[in-house]
Formats: sequence, C-alpha cells, structure tokens
Amino acid sequence: MTVTKLPFHADHIGSLIRPDSVSDAQEKADAGHISQEQLKKEQQRAIADVVKKQQDHGVHAICSGEFDRKYYFSGFFEKLEGFKEVSPVPWDLARLSAAPIAALKRAGKQYPMAAICDGKIRNPHSTYLENWKMLRDCVPKEQWSQCKFTMPPPCYFHLRLAPGKCYSKDVYSNDEEFFSDLAKAYQQEVKALYGEGLRNLQIDDPTLAYFCSNDMLDGLRQDGEDTDKMFEMYLKAHNECIANRPDDMHVGLHVCRGNFSKSMHFSEGSYEMIAEQFFKTLNYDTFYLEYDNPRSGGFEPLRHLPKHKNVVLGVVTTKEPELEDPELIKTRVKEAAEIIAKGQGRTAQEAMENIGISPQCGFASVAVGAEGMTEEKMFAKLKLVADVAKELWPDRP
Repeated sequence: MTVTKLPFHADHIGSLIRPDSVSDAQEKADAGHISQEQLKKEQQRAIADVVKKQQDHGVHAICSGEFDRKYYFSGFFEKLEGFKEVSPVPWDLARLSAAPIAALKRAGKQYPMAAICDGKIRNPHSTYLENWKMLRDCVPKEQWSQCKFTMPPPCYFHLRLAPGKCYSKDVYSNDEEFFSDLAKAYQQEVKALYGEGLRNLQIDDPTLAYFCSNDMLDGLRQDGEDTDKMFEMYLKAHNECIANRPDDMHVGLHVCRGNFSKSMHFSEGSYEMIAEQFFKTLNYDTFYLEYDNPRSGGFEPLRHLPKHKNVVLGVVTTKEPELEDPELIKTRVKEAAEIIAKGQGRTAQEAMENIGISPQCGFASVAVGAEGMTEEKMFAKLKLVADVAKELWPDRP
C-alpha cells in the first residue's frame, strides 16, 4: 500500500490566539452592528498578518489560525442546504450523556451552537471555498501546498444532540441515510477545495476520543445506544467523507479530548480501548494525536499503527504557557518510535520517518485561549516544536 509522505515533521493543529480586533468584530457582527462583509474584511486582514508571522517564525503548516470562523466546528454544517443553526443549544436538544455536553453543564455553560438537519442535505456551492481563499491568497501559488485547512467531522452534532434530534425523521428514516447524504456533501466540498489548490486537509474530531472514556460510554448505553455499533458507524462515516479524494491530497485526522474555552477538557482515557479498530479502519494518511499529559495514556496503542500511516504526536501543550523540556520531548518521541517499530516489524529509525510532533491541540479552538497564553508564548511553543524537529529529523524537519 502506498505511503503518503508526512507533510512536515514539525506541525501545528490550526487555531491560533485570536487578536482582539477579530474577537471584537465577531461580537459586533453577532449583534448586528457591522455587516458580514465588514467582519470578513477584518478576518482577512488578521489572517494575512498571522500568515506572515508564521512565515517569519518558520512555522508549518501555514494556517489561517481559524480566524475565518467563530468556532473550529462552524462554517460548514449550517451553510449546507438542509441544516438550520441553533444558538445557543437548549438543554432539551442536547445529549446530556455526551462528554462535552456533560462537562459544560457541570460548569454552568450552554453549548454555543448546533446545526440541525431539517431537509435533504445538499452542497451545491462550496461552504468553505471563500474561507480557503482567505488563507491561500496570502501566499504565492508555489506555497499553496504548504498551507493546511481544517474542517469539522461528520459525527460532530450527531453525538452532541439528543437521540432523535440531529435530523428530522420526516427527512431521513435512519442514521445510514443521514450519513450517506452528508458524506456526499463532504466529498463535494473536498473536490471543490482541491480544485482551488488545497493539498493538505485536516478533519478535527474530538468525538472519537470520547469513546476512550468509560464514563461517556456508560452514559450512551443508558441512552439506549449500542456504543460498539455507534463507533463503527462513525468510522464508516469518516471514510465515506474522504472517499474518492485525489491521490496527491494529504488528509489528516486530529483527535483530542476537548480543548474548549480556557482549555476545558471533556474526557480522559488511553487510546487503548479504540486503537486497533481506529488505526486499521480509518483511511486517513496521518493521525494527529493528543499526548501532552497523562490523560491520554501511554504510547503503547501506537503498536497498531499500520506501516503506510503517519502519526503526529501532540507532545507540546497549548493548555499551559510554560515551555516543555526539549530533551524530554526527544526521549518521548524515540520511545514512541520503538513501540511503533516493534508493532510494524521494522527499525525505530524507519518508523521515525512516519512520525512528527506538534502541540496537542489548537491554541484557541473556540476563540478563547488558555490562561496566561500570549501570542509571544504561543510562537515560543511553535518554535520549540520546530527546534526539536530539526534535531530529530535534520534532513527534513
């Protein structure tokens, strides 16, 4: 099977600390005080600025910082035909057993937004094309391949909304029909973005890691869900969404346990519970995994990583501003390489070619970063990733 080359051994997940100008513009747009065009103008200015800063700091992949959207998961579902936006999400629509919903309710917060399907799903015009162009047009055409664009996962609202609330039964009689049409919309989106020069796409899905949590699994079972079938259905949905993509398009999957406002997380648990099925079923080129603290467990589940897949280890945290020890990072990466190599029947040196490092998540997935994290400290974190990568992979960091 063909091995898709890892784009960069030093990478980052996508979202960056938003400047106040973008946050202020978003608030004004939400309140109707400025137009969407005025908001977009401010987002474009901020994206151009942060792209230059990434270039000046030698950061890869080049991202928009997700300044083009309110939350990391917004801008896709609610713009498809057949969906309506609900904001904030009332509790009777939310699945209280889902890890993110339960955590927010304990904290006295509501889930900020959901998209509910009330009609046949269609994607006649790309929902994200203008967003991609806001990033793409900041660099010369020969650098488009160095840019990465992010999207939410197909199962995002299916898990977070109460049973029977994700889509109308008058439109789709079962989950299979719903995910089938949703996959077509994703495929059309991928095709449109590819046609305009995107070559590095990342799907962000904390949902799958929640299946590592016994607490959430127990709650879902109390809802009457067969969690094994549910997980299998979500994996199938992922594969269908990225099916038929061009051979020269790299598609990665980022998985974490939640990194909400001020770095609130939603679940804990080793990947061991899902690893074999996860790695061997999903058709992604690269897995971006959270590994910055004990809540993610050890590297042992990586023994299931197939030879033709890459893994980017999120060994630098976005949740704390203090810098990690570079020697400890190198030790941890080499430990992971030994485990992967043993599982694949090859040398650790060979396994290293399919390993990268990054922060474990974005710096501001829902616009608000971690306590004490500044732009200066954020770039110091990204420089640490790049510097360690240069030592581990001197020929191609």
